[in-house]
Amino acid sequence: MTTPSGETGTVRGTGTQTDRAAEVTRDLLTEAREQLAKADSKAGLTLATLGAALTALLGAIAGGLIAPGQYAVIPQLLVWAGCAACAPSLVLLGLAVSPRRPSPVSSSGSSGDATQLEVLSRTAWIKYRCIRRAMAWGAVFLTLTLAGTLAGVLS
Repeated sequence: MTTPSGETGTVRGTGTQTDRAAEVTRDLLTEAREQLAKADSKAGLTLATLGAALTALLGAIAGGLIAPGQYAVIPQLLVWAGCAACAPSLVLLGLAVSPRRPSPVSSSGSSGDATQLEVLSRTAWIKYRCIRRAMAWGAVFLTLTLAGTLAGVLS
């Protein structure tokens, strides 16, 4: 084909656009895999931190350093409500850490990559949602148990 300036060029067809779309999809797929790995790492670290805090609390109770059973009613309720708030946090973090295998993609090529991208992105989104909710419950756990412990010791 000759352009108005007299130069010979090629017409861009759907092949070039398809190649570019496939390249972008592969880049996004790589990024989705990285986000999934980061979510797993964050969930594991948060689970370990919450487990250490719960272990320290239970160790202090078992060692007699703090005795929630001897506290007044309100501080005691705060401590036990805080401990109860730890359970949903642990469950949510367990769900975030658990591996989720994407369903196998039957077709190959860009449509398969797009499907896999959708599955991986959704999985990462679910993991991050579980982590956010777990961190909220963990904050409730730490706040209530600390407030109950301080109120019980100071009263």
